[in-house]
Amino acid sequence: MGKSVIAGLLLVAIVAGSLAGAKSTDADVLAKIGTVVGRRTTAALPDRSNLAGPITTFRLGDRLPLEERVRLRIHGEKSLGGIAVEVLPGNAPGEVRIRGIVAEVAVARKALEIAAATNGVDKVIDEVAVPEKPAE
Repeated sequence: MGKSVIAGLLLVAIVAGSLAGAKSTDADVLAKIGTVVGRRTTAALPDRSNLAGPITTFRLGDRLPLEERVRLRIHGEKSLGGIAVEVLPGNAPGEVRIRGIVAEVAVARKALEIAAATNGVDKVIDEVAVPEKPAE
């Protein structure tokens, strides 16, 4: 029995228990509803033999173009604080270009590391500029 079925039945049991002071027909109705919900939930679940592997292996981002996946990872990194770089496709499959201007070398390095670590990226072309700070 699936976890969602057990949770549904447990919810029905809790509601039925709280209605113990109600008419006896209410408990019967709730029990029938719980049974129907349990059957429908079980019927809606995929057959275990049809699953290719654990659900955790499915990643929605794999359907996106490579440069979009890299862009989402870079812009989602909190330590980069809303970095303003573009992620463009490269000239070959598995290649991306990172272009923009950032304040520090460490920020540029982190963005390039994230890009290189993205699934499907074989090569990262660095087009990130870090302006020189004026000498004081």
